[in-house]
Amino acid sequence: MEYSLRTAGDAPDSGVAASRVNRLPKRGESGFTLVEVLVAIVVLSITGLAAAQFAITAIRTSYAQQQRSTAVSLGDDGMERMRAQIANVDANQYLDELIKGMGETSVTAAQKNLSDVGAIASQLADLSYTSSPDPDKSKYIQPVRATAGKDAKHTEYTVNTVVERCFRASGEISCKTASQLGISRSSATSYTANTSTSATADILDPGKTVSGAFTFGAHTYMPMIRVVVGVTWDDNMHQGKTCLYTTSELLDIGVDNKLII
Repeated sequence: MEYSLRTAGDAPDSGVAASRVNRLPKRGESGFTLVEVLVAIVVLSITGLAAAQFAITAIRTSYAQQQRSTAVSLGDDGMERMRAQIANVDANQYLDELIKGMGETSVTAAQKNLSDVGAIASQLADLSYTSSPDPDKSKYIQPVRATAGKDAKHTEYTVNTVVERCFRASGEISCKTASQLGISRSSATSYTANTSTSATADILDPGKTVSGAFTFGAHTYMPMIRVVVGVTWDDNMHQGKTCLYTTSELLDIGVDNKLII
């Protein structure tokens, strides 16, 4: 229905032409005011930004999980390499076999990489290496190995492997290094099998296997080897930070038995 508004002088019988006719809007034809439009834009913008931020966070979290999954695989691969390398040797030859590809320079680099991210507290003196490493990098474990991931960004991973000499006291679970025990060149130690023979030189030699149980202070200690594999990569969630995955295995070199910790 349409309505018209006329002035009093516009009556048909007055003989005067209508000067103004205002058409009222039909029902449902009313529009939005400028304020309403601006409010709607602001609300949509806030909602859109929140949704976008959530999506970005979800993508980055998913990517971080993918990176960590790759790091776990690399860590497990490092342990499998270690087990394969000592598979055919006696327990008292584990150390000699494990360090065939480990020179002092590369072990120093691995020790620094792992210490910088808090993966190990070992001093370089607690780690094993050889003065003449085998140059065949495909045959023996390398202390530092770089590899690229298969993700879209080809994340760079560094696989650090160190062989730590540690000693377990009778009746204790923890295995401590010579540095932690306070053993130095002047320390009095003796092999239990031959109390007149000092074990100090063997304990502190980075390429020497301690041949058996020894006495230091009031305790008797058994020699063991701890192999630590630490995988590091750049944190995509926090610029300038480094992510870490670490795994270790404790080897009993007194008998042909391996304990996993």
